[in-house]
Amino acid sequence: MQIKRTTSFERKLKKFAKKHFPIQLLKPCIAAITEQDSNILKKIKDHALQGNWQGYREFYPARYGSYGKRYDNWIIIYRIDHNEMMLVLIATSSHELLD
Repeated sequence: MQIKRTTSFERKLKKFAKKHFPIQLLKPCIAAITEQDSNILKKIKDHALQGNWQGYREFYPARYGSYGKRYDNWIIIYRIDHNEMMLVLIATSSHELLD
């Protein structure tokens, strides 16, 4: 599966790295998605979105590690089209970006 990142995603990821977010957790989370590892998918709460975001999915990468509540609202939004995973958005707020 090919993985692409939007320009916005790249910019935000750099900001989060500077703020010491555990961005190293993205790699195992993305691997779990591509391999459909149900145990990890449950742990990171991977799920489909609804409404305006129908067709997209989200997960919580900090739940893969043991980082407590500090990063609990950090979400990654993505979609998969024709064997291509597109990482679209990165956020640190509950779900207000999805409204």
